[in-house]
Amino acid sequence: MNANGGGTQSGAPGLAIALALLLCLPVAAHGLVTYNDWTSNDSQSGSYIVTIGHNLATSTWDFFFTVDPWDAEGLGLFIDLGNFDLTDTPLLSNVSWDPSVTGGGVEIWGTDTTSNKCGKGCNVNGLSPPVADPDGEWELVFRLGEQGFDGIQSYNFSINDGALSGISESDWGLIAVRAQQLCPPGTTLSDGDSNCGGSDKSYATPEDGPEVPVPGTLVLMGLGLLLLARGQRKAFVRNAARSALR
Repeated sequence: MNANGGGTQSGAPGLAIALALLLCLPVAAHGLVTYNDWTSNDSQSGSYIVTIGHNLATSTWDFFFTVDPWDAEGLGLFIDLGNFDLTDTPLLSNVSWDPSVTGGGVEIWGTDTTSNKCGKGCNVNGLSPPVADPDGEWELVFRLGEQGFDGIQSYNFSINDGALSGISESDWGLIAVRAQQLCPPGTTLSDGDSNCGGSDKSYATPEDGPEVPVPGTLVLMGLGLLLLARGQRKAFVRNAARSALR
């Protein structure tokens, strides 16, 4: 057998193995829900970015709140899941903030509530967000930090997914943010701007749905590998036949 024939013979089984491994991989069915396009009750929103993801390994829903560029500071976060009531008591875990200064913290302020309050100096009254009918409730309300400048740009925290049984990424809808230390356009808190004393109330819906891998992508990749393996197998047979005739 010539060298080309031997190389092709070993390649086809290798591609077949790669195809088998690829098709055995679990298809990721969970991704991140992202919010970064805001409607304010004033002329300006802060540069809030909120991401929410379901962590199957820890059985939690993980939240990340940041302001980038840092032109405001979060004070309250409101979550609307439509006509849904919590299925268990929500428990906070994995709470952290950055910069890691004293005075930070996250608190579950309310659940399944029609109240627009999130603690002292914190509410979204006057914002008029389109909370979903028929219940008109915020399923979760979080208090972030304290009133007044905390020096915190980002928060991470989680809640047990047992409190949101039956909820998937596609169920995440409206959220609202109450912020303080809002800066004038073009300035940031990281610059130490002393004019960052405004406040903001804004709401948003997810951008283009959750970012999840498309299962069909793996199928197309698998078919491509299969066709390539078949092509190389045919080339091997042709080469072997030619060698036999020599």
